[in-house]
Amino acid sequence: MPVLSYLRFALAAGADREAFERDLAAIRDLARLQPGHRWDEVGRDPWDERKYLVVTEWDEVDEVRAFEHHPEHEAIIRRWEGSYSEDFQHRRFVPWVRPDDREEAPRS
Repeated sequence: MPVLSYLRFALAAGADREAFERDLAAIRDLARLQPGHRWDEVGRDPWDERKYLVVTEWDEVDEVRAFEHHPEHEAIIRRWEGSYSEDFQHRRFVPWVRPDDREEAPRS
């Protein structure tokens, strides 16, 4: 079942945005080589250039987890740990599937 991964980063005022964007590009390049990667997009907040949004789609949640623990990915992530102005948000979503209308809803 496809998985959508959403990350939101807010860099601290003194963080080097150009270096961050180079590392973000390297992570995206690495992700594209991983099994299960479908696509990725990066956006920056038009009102606050320090805020980034990364969305990726994967075939399975186990493939996302494997990528998160890839040594190159972990090294880049560790490099930026002290450079955020707030905790980054990381969420995963799977497609919503409409319950079969013939099934009875659980009773309380």
